[in-house]
Amino acid sequence: MSRDKSERPFRIGFAVLDRQVVDRHGENLGKVDDVVFTWRTGEAPIMSALVVDAASLGGRLAGRLGRSWEAVLQRLRPLDHAPATVPLADVEEFTPTTELSTEAPPGGRPVEDWIARNVIARIPGATR
Repeated sequence: MSRDKSERPFRIGFAVLDRQVVDRHGENLGKVDDVVFTWRTGEAPIMSALVVDAASLGGRLAGRLGRSWEAVLQRLRPLDHAPATVPLADVEEFTPTTELSTEAPPGGRPVEDWIARNVIARIPGATR
C-alpha cells in the first residue's frame, strides 16, 4: 500500500535546514539557518518562514563560541537589522537547492555584503 505524498512526513532537518536558497533569477541568497513556526492554541505548529541569515546561528551555538559569534555580528551589521527571513509562501520548491518564486529580499545578506565590501574588495585584483 503506497502513501499519498501529502501523508508522508516532511523532515525539516533533512529537506530544509542547511540547504542553499536561490531566488527566481538563480542568485544565491545563502543557506537556511533556522525555521520560524507559527503556533496557534490547539493546533499543530505551522512552518511559516525560513531564516537565511548567519545571525541566527549564534543562539544555536553553546557557550563562548555562540557569544563570540553574536558579538562579531553586532559589529558587522546595523543595529536595527533583523535576521533575513523568507516567507514560506515565496518558496517554489524544496529540492537540494531551495528555489524561491520571488526575488531575494533587499539587504538579505548583510554580513556577506560587508565582507565583500571591506575584505574581498581590498584584495589586489578582486574587482576584475
